[in-house]
Amino acid sequence: MLVRIKPEDAAIGMFIHAFEGSWFDHPFWTKHFRIETAEQLARIRSSSIDAVVIDQSRSEVTPVDEPAAEPAPIRFLRAERSPRPIRSEPVVFGNPSGPPRDEPRSRPGYDAERRRAGQIIDKSRIAVVDMFETARLGRAIEARRMAPLARSIGKSIERDARALINLVRLKEKDEYTYLHSVAVCALMMNFGRHLGLDEDVVQDLGVAGLLHDVGKVAIADEILNKNGGLSAGELHSVRGHPDAGRQLLESSPGVPDAALEVSLRHHEKVDGSGYPGGLKGDELSLFARMGAICDVYDAVTSDRPYKNAWAPCDALTEMQSWTGHFDEPLLAKFADSLGIYAIGTLVRLSTGELGIVMGNAGEACETVVVRVFFDCETLLECEPFDRPIAPSAENPRITGRDSPTFWRFPDWDAMRFRVMAAQLT
Repeated sequence: MLVRIKPEDAAIGMFIHAFEGSWFDHPFWTKHFRIETAEQLARIRSSSIDAVVIDQSRSEVTPVDEPAAEPAPIRFLRAERSPRPIRSEPVVFGNPSGPPRDEPRSRPGYDAERRRAGQIIDKSRIAVVDMFETARLGRAIEARRMAPLARSIGKSIERDARALINLVRLKEKDEYTYLHSVAVCALMMNFGRHLGLDEDVVQDLGVAGLLHDVGKVAIADEILNKNGGLSAGELHSVRGHPDAGRQLLESSPGVPDAALEVSLRHHEKVDGSGYPGGLKGDELSLFARMGAICDVYDAVTSDRPYKNAWAPCDALTEMQSWTGHFDEPLLAKFADSLGIYAIGTLVRLSTGELGIVMGNAGEACETVVVRVFFDCETLLECEPFDRPIAPSAENPRITGRDSPTFWRFPDWDAMRFRVMAAQLT
């Protein structure tokens, strides 16, 4: 039987079945394990997760709380005015303002991890540059040198995933080819852990991210960095890089199978219109579908010679609109792994409110702006206001996407349009 308890009520001997809350608040690489040490217990109790679900049948210590269950149906109520009027100054995108209802708290360690992540990114860039140069000279790639690099990136993600992922997104245009590999490594590892994959697999996915674009050594720099459209011959050259990468990696010892798969298939699409094989649907492995999502997300959120970066929320909004490009359920899980959602997504906040994602704000577009409109405690609408949520925020924070059906909103599309179009006072 499953029992939901507060993190502070956890004890040594309990078997963890699941953590409730954002992946970025998840203090471990795996979801299912028995608490065996004081260190594990301390990390759980000090984390920002909402709750811990314990499997009593596999626990040595029995929790006393009630079994976990689905929330009871809620009758939707609507009021013209909130019983607790909530006001905030409107957010100016690029310069968020307006104090939240509850006293904001920052997540401890974010700034320190961001500084540490900067050092990891610098070292990773040097290693990836060296790897590309080795490939250009026709020598075998030493995959074993990539494994420690992936481990250091993985450890940074474990400490605070947003720090490294947000920082590597801010790469300069002339660094894109190399730091793109570092970014895809981080995204793949974070995604794999969110999906509950074994840690050995997650490490292989990190190496796959570092190696996935090595075939670009076969493309001339003037083509890679060209401003504007490509000729038919140039496009043919670009589309040959997955095959070139696969051949390079096959001739190199110790390359994980995941890296071979991702290097060859990260430009395939689920409708069969991708390249090089035109595979579709179930013909594409999980790793190939993950690689396609991570590769495109970093590409469109990075400054390139021929285009400016999209903000993360805008990128996910666009990616969701590309019918046939990605595995849609997997893309939704990718968004969950980042804690960043497409514009118009219904999300729940740690303050007990519902809101709609409006976009990103701040100079680096790291802050997510949520338009709050519903109080989960009173089950009443409130006057809409914008709440900016920084990646370092512990409270308020986005705890996850929510379901309009669960809340029984009578016409969700109409309500969403009305809330998003509201003129704030």
